[in-house]
Amino acid sequence: MATDQYFIITPGSVENGVAILDGAEFHHCVRVSRVRPGDAVKLLDGRGGTYEARVERIDDRRAYLRVLALTRADALPPVDMALAIIKSPRFDLAVEKCTELGVRRLIPLASERSVWRGTGGAASFKIERIQRKVIASCKQSGQPYFPEIARITDIGALTEDLSRYRASYLADQDAGAPSAAIGRSPGGAVLGIVGPEGGFSPAERSMLVDGGALPLSLGPFRLRSETAAFCLLYRLMAELLPPHPDL
Repeated sequence: MATDQYFIITPGSVENGVAILDGAEFHHCVRVSRVRPGDAVKLLDGRGGTYEARVERIDDRRAYLRVLALTRADALPPVDMALAIIKSPRFDLAVEKCTELGVRRLIPLASERSVWRGTGGAASFKIERIQRKVIASCKQSGQPYFPEIARITDIGALTEDLSRYRASYLADQDAGAPSAAIGRSPGGAVLGIVGPEGGFSPAERSMLVDGGALPLSLGPFRLRSETAAFCLLYRLMAELLPPHPDL
């Protein structure tokens, strides 16, 4: 069975029914994926738009595609995730899976037990790297929304932001048995928080809980941070949001 191939375009860049791929997307389309004139592909604009297109012409640096149809997805659910920075391969996996599930916003979180710390140029490079992982995950999965990537923050700044959310949930093995239901209540965004390997320090945990984060157990066993990230996100989306009409 043929697999849909997705490529990225800039929102609003389609003119007179024609989309143009250049730069890295041209390279991926023509050099890597070996797409040729007449081939059908799909284009993502990162804002909910999925375009069905057919390649009309390819020159040395650009591919010209005729847009055949446009589908607009529903807005992402208002669920954000704060992820403590861990070793790159595992953090990348958490970013990829949260993107595929439909997280609205990702907040990289520096904590006492994080394996990486940095400011200035190093922090900017880290964000750019995360953004590349998000794009790759959307192209693989067909997710039409690119989650926002917040600047790297710390526990103090995150705690100050908790009041912006209707509710915040801290993945915490010590929270006791999993609750039967978080409960659906209308309006407002929610936040999931996942710590690094070894968890947050007692002082960090107290700061978050005192700031309003609710400890939530994901089961009796200790989960890796990346596993806890997409388990918590899935649970929040499943229990806090209205059921999908097709389910």
